[in-house]
Amino acid sequence: MPIALLGSVVSGVVKTMCVSLISEKLLMVVVKSLIKRLVDSSANTLDNELYEVFCKQLEEDQAKSK
Repeated sequence: MPIALLGSVVSGVVKTMCVSLISEKLLMVVVKSLIKRLVDSSANTLDNELYEVFCKQLEEDQAKSK
């Protein structure tokens, strides 16, 4: 009985971690897309530079996490 309980707990934790990881990646894609639309809607060049730095940092962070 305790082994079955442990198995269900471990599978629940793994499932939660996978869903959390997928949700985080999806959220980052959505945020990046929304920021890009906002940046494209203005004539300001500073926000374009900030967006490029943000994207570069995001790619570096994702490369480190792999």
